[in-house]
Amino acid sequence: MAVLLVACDGGGRGGTGPLPISASVSLGPTEFALLRGSAISGRVQFPAADASGAQYLVVAQFATAVHDVEASVQLTSGAAPTASVVAGSPAFSLTQLPTGAAERFHELLRRKERGLRRAPAESRQAPPAPAAPPVVGSQRTFKVCGNLQCSTLANVPATAMYVGSHAAIFLDDSVPPDGFTQADLDDMGAVFDATLYPIDVAAFGAESDIDANGVVIILLTRKVNALVPKPECATSFVTGYFFGADLAPGIAPSYNNGEVFYGFVPDPTGQVACDFSRDLVRALLPVTFVHEFQHMISFNQHFLVRNGDAEVLWLNEALSHLAEELVGLHYDSLGQTATAQPYLRGNFYNAFQYLRDPNATVMVSDSPPGSLASRGGGWLFARYLADRFGPTAIRSMVTTNRVGAANVAFVTGTDFSDLLGRWALAVYVTDLPSFTAPDTLRYETWSFREAFAALNAQTPSVFTRPYPLVPASGNPSATVSGVVMSGSGVYAVLTQPSGGVAFDLSFRTASGGALPSNAAGQLAIVRIR
Repeated sequence: MAVLLVACDGGGRGGTGPLPISASVSLGPTEFALLRGSAISGRVQFPAADASGAQYLVVAQFATAVHDVEASVQLTSGAAPTASVVAGSPAFSLTQLPTGAAERFHELLRRKERGLRRAPAESRQAPPAPAAPPVVGSQRTFKVCGNLQCSTLANVPATAMYVGSHAAIFLDDSVPPDGFTQADLDDMGAVFDATLYPIDVAAFGAESDIDANGVVIILLTRKVNALVPKPECATSFVTGYFFGADLAPGIAPSYNNGEVFYGFVPDPTGQVACDFSRDLVRALLPVTFVHEFQHMISFNQHFLVRNGDAEVLWLNEALSHLAEELVGLHYDSLGQTATAQPYLRGNFYNAFQYLRDPNATVMVSDSPPGSLASRGGGWLFARYLADRFGPTAIRSMVTTNRVGAANVAFVTGTDFSDLLGRWALAVYVTDLPSFTAPDTLRYETWSFREAFAALNAQTPSVFTRPYPLVPASGNPSATVSGVVMSGSGVYAVLTQPSGGVAFDLSFRTASGGALPSNAAGQLAIVRIR
């Protein structure tokens, strides 16, 4: 267990006695500090407040690039007992939503891709001769994951129903009745060709074309519906996926040997699994397309073009959720608010799950299962990077053989722990009332308090707070406890009244020992008043 102690000056405790002062903080309003290493090896001292008082946001975080570090943490006082707010109280529940089958499946595929072997340079094959795209009405049998482990492959005969400039849509020959019309398929194909494809390619780079047919194949099949049977599909189901084995040298011929991603189909009467209406499937599939296409582009750029490893799970998913948002922003810029909503609402839902319990969610992970909250945190971090470093930086994170934290740090030219600390502060202070955040701690694209307040007004049963991130608050004797994982942190707002006495903080294990060396323990602090 790790402990973050807040005590009156001279009263801090670590183990059996007070720790020495390891750093002193003197911040003016809007100034911030990121402290780690020797600076937090003892007590961090804050000065007494002047007549105006002072207020600080403190985030005690594991700002590590190491995946899946986890420990219990506590923010407590070494002073005489006073009123306190504990993070585990109902207002600050640490309960995570259960991870659904869809999240487990997608993250399993990303892990399988990370295990694929790169081809030796001397064994790489020359590009095949250009082939003609499929034609409408042509038939082909595909190999599709037969279960959530993709340990078996099912043969799916399908027919080409749409062929455009960038996409060919094949439809499973055995789809349930009352499904897509030809107009549905034409419309989805046209959306991919005219909007989704150019947005993804501009943002992330080009896909491969190992089969040299000039198009990405989208297979819509009941086998995707069947991946999650009843009753679990009532709460989590797979809408579609991409799997790099279709492209990996040496094994691609055992799969589909080309650029393919997969989508579910309407099943109004629930013949295969749960009942999915045509309207629901039509609304969700384009979002799935743009998300999975980023994965396809990323696999090409990292694995095929540069013979590197596939991108790690947390960053790969963060960028795919950013891809969804980019399409939503495109439609919103055209005044097509209703069309934009499906591309945006999922990210806001996931972000809400993250922000209501940020310390209970692993941010930096390459291990399934993940969670919607982890995806929400990943999108928030990717959006922060896009706002601070621009679209060229985002594209550079994909068109590289670097992965994970090293990739982000190289592209931004900024220490990864610094980025995590600044971002952790930014999600709270960007549009904090009566506070002007410095540029480094700002989002530019979104006013999240305004956006979440609108969602809370529209759907209070889902977005249950006007703003999901509610730090524990009190005077410098407040107590907060919880779990911190890689990339996440415990939030607290500490207030000194007019003339308030000095205080200090220490971030330690529960027994008073040093934090785990791989946690990169950090105190991110900004003075907000």
